[in-house]
Order: sequence, then C-alpha cells, then structure tokens
Amino acid sequence: MTTISPTRVSMYDFLYHDTQPMVSLLADAAQLSLPQARLAMDASLQAIVSALLAYQQRYQGQAVSKKLFGRGAVKELRQYNSMNFATLGATLYHRHDAADAIFNDNARVIKASERIASQIKATSPQVQILLTSLCVIALRELAILADYSQLDNDEIDKWFALQPQFLAAERFAQAHTSKTVAAQEPSQHDNIDTPSAATEASSVSAAARRLLSSAQLSSTPPIFDPYWYELTGFRPDNQNPVQDMQLATGNYLKAIGRSPDNVQQGHHNDMLVFAQMPAVALPHQRWLLQLAKISDIYLSRNRLRITSEPANPPKPPLVSLGLIGGNNDNTPATISEKPIEYDAATPLWKNPVILLIVAVIGVLGALAMLKYQNQKSDGMVLATEEVIEQDRLKERQQQDVAIVRVDDDETTPANDQQTK
Repeated sequence: MTTISPTRVSMYDFLYHDTQPMVSLLADAAQLSLPQARLAMDASLQAIVSALLAYQQRYQGQAVSKKLFGRGAVKELRQYNSMNFATLGATLYHRHDAADAIFNDNARVIKASERIASQIKATSPQVQILLTSLCVIALRELAILADYSQLDNDEIDKWFALQPQFLAAERFAQAHTSKTVAAQEPSQHDNIDTPSAATEASSVSAAARRLLSSAQLSSTPPIFDPYWYELTGFRPDNQNPVQDMQLATGNYLKAIGRSPDNVQQGHHNDMLVFAQMPAVALPHQRWLLQLAKISDIYLSRNRLRITSEPANPPKPPLVSLGLIGGNNDNTPATISEKPIEYDAATPLWKNPVILLIVAVIGVLGALAMLKYQNQKSDGMVLATEEVIEQDRLKERQQQDVAIVRVDDDETTPANDQQTK
C-alpha cells in the first residue's frame, strides 16, 4: 500500500512549497531583500488562505469556482507555464483585481500590507506589491489544481472545509517539538571527547544532522497567525465537520483497499491511502486521494521556477484509477475482504432476445424489399401502356388530318369543271 502525506491537500502547504522558487522575482518586483521577501511571502500566504476560506464561507463553492477560479486574470495567467518577466508583467497587471476579489475589500488589503510591513521593517507599498501579486498566483495555482482534479462545487466545499485543521495550533505544536529534538541532538554529540578519526566522523554526522534539520525546517510552513482570521472575518467554528466514512463502513473500505489495516492483512501494495498525521484527519475518498496525488505530481514539476517559456506546455498529470479505486489483490486475508463474484456475461450471439430481434428485422426488411420491387414493376407496366396509348392517339390524329386535306384537294377541281 502506498501512503501519501495529508499535507498534499492543504492549500497553505501547497502554496508555500509551490511559490518558493518565486522569492527572488517577487523581491525584485517589490524592491525587497531576499530575507524580507521570504518573510513577507509567508505572512501573505497566510492572509490569502484565510481570505479564501472566508470567501467560501460567505458564497460557497460555486462562487469560488466561477468568480475566483474562472476569472479572466486566472485564464490569462494559465497560458504561462513558467515564471519570467512576461509572466510577472501579466501578474502585476491583474494584481489589484485579484486582491480585491479575494479580500472583498481594498481596506483589508491595505491593513494586511501595513501589518506585514511592520514585521519585516519595510514600507506598506512595497509589501502591497508582493501581497497582491501573490493573490493572482495563488488563484491561478489553486484553479489549476482543482481543474486537473476535476472537482465539482460540492467537492470544492468539502476541500475548503478540511483546511482549518491544517492551520490549527495543535498541528504546528507537534511539528515544532520534533524539530527542536532534531536540532538539539547534534550539540550533544559535539561535546564527546574521542580520538581524531572518531571526532571527524562525529563532526560529519553532526553536519549531516544539521542539514537534515534545516531540510525538515524548510519543508514545514511557518506557524499560522490567527490574526488573519480576525482580519478576513473567517469563523472556523462554523465549519461543518466532514464525516469520515472509514469509521462508518470499515469493512467496505477494507474490501476496496482504502484502509491502512490492509498493510498487515491483504498487502494491497498498489493502493493509495493517507498517512497518519497528528491533529489531522482526512476521509479516504476517491476525489481527495486523486487531488493529493495530482498535487504531489504538480509540486514535483516545480513549474514556477524562473525560466523561459517552454516550447510545448506540459501535459496535465494523470492518476491511475487502479491506484485509488480498485482492489487488485486476489488473495484476501479475511472474509470481509473477499471480492464479490459475478456471473459471466452471456455472449451476444447466444442471447435469444437479440437473435429474435435480428430475425424480425430481417423478415421485415425482406418484405419491404419485395413490396418495393412489386410496386416498381407495376409502375413500369402502367408507364409502358400509357406510352403505347399516346402513340396510337397521335397516329390516328395524323391520319385523319391527311384524309381531310386530300378530300379537299380532290373535290375542288371537280366542282370547277361542273361550274364551267
């Protein structure tokens, strides 16, 4: 069984990893240093995600799909497949329109810019350029993800309803604890008094652990600031909980390979399920697994890196239906996992109903053909008789006219002689 991280369906995590290659480009556009731009991007993404959740809470998934993901700015930016000055120019052109649509008020955009500027010691206009530009990019990336995953309005609503748990403090507290332990381990090994070769090996190991710790640090987004809920008006307590169908129909989910219990029992190694994550619970549903896999493929392509536009646009990622929807293991371990056996389908040429229909159609077709031939032959006979009758009439008319003319010619001289 193949596991996938639950964070692959987190908008905050997805945008955080997806926009990392754009730090230098946005720093240049906003005239910020690279550290300032990185911090401003982290806070801006938190504000944008919170504003999107508030928008969906007010207007629901249909408005998100049509009025946000279907905007003209998003459609224009989807023509670009990499980040460069042409893409940045289109982004800067549409940034105000996208920001006003997400935040629903320009005053909120100004407030968010002022707060971020005070944190990174920059001016509000500089941060506003970066924040509004990220609004366009975030809409474009989420629209592509929803389009490739073929989410309908109801699934978009469910997707948004799952997001607050990825922003909860409990999730980041668990991640912060693991990072602290990993960061403290190298310092303990550095103080051990050993020979030179062992010391060198220990230092190499400590350096490797430091690199691992920094990699883990960069893989997790910063802790979410609840202030953005207050600014955007999002109320996470009002979100309807998503029912986990795995608890309701455990046996059925085992049978189709959607339960982690199959790792020890049925060994469905070709199935895709969500891995366990503290403070996060996701239903094992087909559309959500497909969304997670497509998100994983999309992030691996690193499409927002700064490069020239490719000659051929990359194809949308494809996910095998067998990976997320079937059970290909023929040796189930329990009765509940045994596949349902169906009777073999009867061949078409042995089906009596189909044979009867073919016979009736053949007989009716033959009768129609005979009737057509009879009507055709009768019509030809009538036409021939009419032609003969017309020829006879013409001949009679011509002979009568000739006799009348001859009689006239012969009687005239005789009458003349009698007169004389």
